[in-house]
Amino acid sequence: MGAFDNIQIFHEVANEAFKKYEFSEATKIKFLTLSENATYLVYNAKTNKKIGFLRVGRPNYHTHEEYEAEVAWLHEINNYTPLQVANPIYAKDGSYIQDIKGSDDNIYYTLITEALEGEPLDENDTEHIVDQYEMLGEITAYLHKQTQMWNKTSKLNRWAWDYDNIIGKTAKWGHWQDYEGFSDKDKIVLTQCDEIIQKRLLRYGKTKENWGLIHADLRQSNVLIDKNKKIKVIDFDDAGFGWYLQDLAASISFIEHKSIAPDLINGWLRGYKKVMPFSDESFAEIDTFIMLRRLQMSAWLETHSDSDPAKNFKIGWVEGTMMLAKRYLRIFG
Repeated sequence: MGAFDNIQIFHEVANEAFKKYEFSEATKIKFLTLSENATYLVYNAKTNKKIGFLRVGRPNYHTHEEYEAEVAWLHEINNYTPLQVANPIYAKDGSYIQDIKGSDDNIYYTLITEALEGEPLDENDTEHIVDQYEMLGEITAYLHKQTQMWNKTSKLNRWAWDYDNIIGKTAKWGHWQDYEGFSDKDKIVLTQCDEIIQKRLLRYGKTKENWGLIHADLRQSNVLIDKNKKIKVIDFDDAGFGWYLQDLAASISFIEHKSIAPDLINGWLRGYKKVMPFSDESFAEIDTFIMLRRLQMSAWLETHSDSDPAKNFKIGWVEGTMMLAKRYLRIFG
């Protein structure tokens, strides 16, 4: 049974959560999409002005304490870095996170963050996309630098995106082996990639230079650019502790196999190096983290087949994945 099989419960929870806020009578909510959460637009029905986005988390994905950690990081970024992220909006009682009991007796955690102006990055905008990825690399470096300097980072209650939680025995988004499009022959090739990835991650290790608090989902839809060419980062729902290289790999999610990907990576690296060092050891593992992310997203596509984004991403997924896998084995196999 999918997490969103009974979408009506999410709508009911969203409406209950909305009542806890001090919005004007003209303010309404409208369902937008399904992914890790059900997301709703909060807007002024008279002016159509966007006010914020209401997230209703699926049961048992995050705890209340994990949401509190996300809120704490958002405030820290906005207060002490040059970056702009979507701040949470507090309810009538001054709280940011609402615990709503659904008609299925599950507890649903909800959060409203402010709406930021801008449009998602688009790899088809060939005139600007590489420069935008350079800015994204710079912004990502500021995020990493901030978490290294913030003395409360290690105390935040967020899970770890290690091998086991990404594609191993406790994978948060399911197992890539279950993706329905992979043939038995494909799985043999991908298993070879998986085994090499695990060995290389063990050798790469977890150090203060390569491991820390990360956004973990800095793909194009979560990065906005406004009319002044300022980049903004949204959707910290998957933030946790992981390798910094995961933020690079996530930035080219679903387009790793496209011809523009190497240019985007090089642009990202130029931006990142303006703020933070990037070691030769990390450079050597870029392909490993890209393949790791591709396998992770294969699992995500299968376990989130009821989400709106997954339906489009599945087109050509197997062909693109196998192209990347064969290339990876040519390099490291």
